[in-house]
Amino acid sequence: MNQQNINNILELREESKKDSSNILFLSVIYQALLDATKSKSITESSSITSLRREATNWFFASIGVTSENFEFICDYADLNPNKVREFASYVINSDNNKEVRHKLNLLLRRKELE
Repeated sequence: MNQQNINNILELREESKKDSSNILFLSVIYQALLDATKSKSITESSSITSLRREATNWFFASIGVTSENFEFICDYADLNPNKVREFASYVINSDNNKEVRHKLNLLLRRKELE
């Protein structure tokens, strides 16, 4: 996945302004990405480790309630679940996901200001 694909997915928020409910569901996806990519620390609490694992599992579950929940959120965000999983995999497995985390934080903060 290249930089243009990252920008396209991150900019979906602008397109979703036509339907404000899309923004809510996009925000759920963005927050899960932030949780899944939070930097690891030796001194972090077990709850942080658990949140990171749960967020990562949410993207990649293929059966059960977790998978159904993920697909529901993607449907209401008007996104293809497979594309979101591909993007999440790219971001989570990236050696340097700071830029994407920064963009996600900006998008989430911008929503708070509206």
